[in-house]
Amino acid sequence: MKCKYAIKRNVGAVRMAFLVFVLMAAHSLTAQDGAVYYVAATGSDSNPGTLAAPWLTIQHAADLVTAGSTVHVMGGVYNGFVNFPNSGTESEPITFESEPLVVGSTVQPAIIDGTGLKVSGTQGLITISGHRSYITVKGFEIRNLRADSEDVVPCGVWITGSGSGVQILNNRIHNIVTTKEQNGNGCGLFAYGTSKTPISKLVVSGNEVDHLKTGNSESVTLNGNVTDFQVTNNLIHDNDNIGLDFIGYEGTGPVGYDQASYGLVSGNTVYNISGIGNVGEGNSYDADGLYCDGCAFVTFERNAVFQVDYGIETTSENQICQATGTEWSLPDHRGTAATGKLPCYGMNATVRNNLFYYENASGISIGGYALATEEGGGSNGGGSSYHDVFVNNTLFDNGTQPGNDSEGTPSGDFQIQNQVGKAQGNYFENNLIHESASSPYSVSPNMWIHSYVPSDQAYPDSLKYPGPPATLNYNLYGSAAGYQEGTSILWADVSSFGSFSKYKADNLGGEDADSVDAQPEFVNQGASPPDLYTSRDSRTIDGGRAHLSCSDGWCDPNGDSPNSIYGSTDFLGNPRKDGSRIDIGAYQNAGHPLENSVTVDLSSAESSLKECESTVLTVKVTATPGGGGAPSGTVSIMRGTALLETATLMPTGINTTAATLPLSASQLAHGDNTLTAVYSGNSIARCCTPAETPGGTQKMIPWYSGATSEPITENATAAAAPTQTVCPKAGDYSSQSRR
Repeated sequence: MKCKYAIKRNVGAVRMAFLVFVLMAAHSLTAQDGAVYYVAATGSDSNPGTLAAPWLTIQHAADLVTAGSTVHVMGGVYNGFVNFPNSGTESEPITFESEPLVVGSTVQPAIIDGTGLKVSGTQGLITISGHRSYITVKGFEIRNLRADSEDVVPCGVWITGSGSGVQILNNRIHNIVTTKEQNGNGCGLFAYGTSKTPISKLVVSGNEVDHLKTGNSESVTLNGNVTDFQVTNNLIHDNDNIGLDFIGYEGTGPVGYDQASYGLVSGNTVYNISGIGNVGEGNSYDADGLYCDGCAFVTFERNAVFQVDYGIETTSENQICQATGTEWSLPDHRGTAATGKLPCYGMNATVRNNLFYYENASGISIGGYALATEEGGGSNGGGSSYHDVFVNNTLFDNGTQPGNDSEGTPSGDFQIQNQVGKAQGNYFENNLIHESASSPYSVSPNMWIHSYVPSDQAYPDSLKYPGPPATLNYNLYGSAAGYQEGTSILWADVSSFGSFSKYKADNLGGEDADSVDAQPEFVNQGASPPDLYTSRDSRTIDGGRAHLSCSDGWCDPNGDSPNSIYGSTDFLGNPRKDGSRIDIGAYQNAGHPLENSVTVDLSSAESSLKECESTVLTVKVTATPGGGGAPSGTVSIMRGTALLETATLMPTGINTTAATLPLSASQLAHGDNTLTAVYSGNSIARCCTPAETPGGTQKMIPWYSGATSEPITENATAAAAPTQTVCPKAGDYSSQSRR
């Protein structure tokens, strides 16, 4: 029987294939624009790089390919660094894509492994350096790079210089380690814009970045002249320093071109991020889940951040700016670029429709962590926050770790620090703040607002920051213990408000005039993960106001909400407003409670396979209302009770993950086969105490429950001949030379 080499499939589907599948797909692949090449762990770099005679190393492919080329890297382990010396174009990018194989019953991607490699300078297992543009790296596992010297920096992905259109998609980056954390550095992904020409249109999406030890550096960092970026739908967890960091004023770019700016940070799940086990951070609770450290014009929306030290912080650590809070005499790269010694701003950050809960120290923080000094300087903590707007976020049980003087002590839900006043124009509205009787870790500190700098604080250089520290209104506060004088609210260093009503009447600035102290009526705050959707009788419903304009903060003119600072959708992706009605908190109530649930959808590109044919199965897992973020874990394809294959799910949204799996006729019985997709469910590690640091072996907490899809039918037709047909195998190049 003659096999058919062209397969029937949805060409828009993501291809995950073992070798037989890829061979059958070869005709359709080569029909695409641009050259198509292959790399396999059993290939040779003296081969032509075809499917039948693939190359051996990814670096050899990177050295040879030009604009418009696509390189399919077959599943297997590749031990070596990869540097990209060439660029693509907007219409003809260079694409390197993993093509997983089924090994036993496990779908295995192409793995770039750093075991035993020696790091030189700052070096990534993937490095894109110089002026490089339109390069896509997709679907790889990038792992196991270690440095034992503080003079070198190991990274999973290292992007530096300038360029446009680089995309890092659907990769897992893990176990990148510096063993010299006191003074050393490491990273999951760095993007450093170092010239007046920016790194622009960078997309970092759908990646998992975990189990890093980065010393004084962060998990994922965009630093310097990086503009018009998107960091979306990533899963960042179990790392010992900051999760997602967007930096300005560190001297990475030239003066005046040194801010990560004009970006979108959306749909990310960030958890178990803490410096408590990192000697480079003083073994303290000081690692942010999300950090705008001198960033500008960035939207942070629809992220789930939990069990980190600080949920989000918007400020600057640097004091090297002019009176504008920038390195320019006027905003927007106008005027004269010059250095100074006044506080720099983390500016025009819009933070909306996010969940922040179970944070070790604080949910949201603004202002410099230290007082500005007479002499100024870099990395002294003397920065500030300017026109940062926090709307429609849900904050729950923050400040879970008691800490001490060296570790840091909790500061509750909303912390306001140094160098901020009314003139800085920061807003905190439509937010839901609640503290329960107990979190999974300790009794809640019941701290709603922690604004500890007095209104008459003296600053150097005649700097003045007259209050109020920020503008607050239309928020819902509350706790199981109720309002507690001296604890629940500290406003401009005053806590002697006998009741919430007295606070509203007597606070500096008359803030929170229309806010309420009430129970939020969560659906099930004690569930795992906590269900922070609200019931129909909640006072959050229609309790917010949509009166702020884009000029109060930042609306992305190219985003999906160019005219509303509140965004077009709530945390779950539903319309943010119902007519003129807007709720308090991250969810817009749809009129009925949403209890925690998980659904699994299974589909096939083809419902009928002949002998030697293959198809692609697509599995999507959705968690509702998604309070635990993306439902990570694995999914297995079952034929009745028989396991066919298992794949790791990758994040696709704030509450969704997906996997695509190859399926061949040889895996099926003749006739109709009933297939289901079974989601494993997942657990997360307890975190974070000195005994339970990120990435440790601590007790696991059940998170999302398992679930099974509705069955589908896949028909397979066996050979009619009495002798079984032997299908050709891709990569059968035994006559080819190997190296």
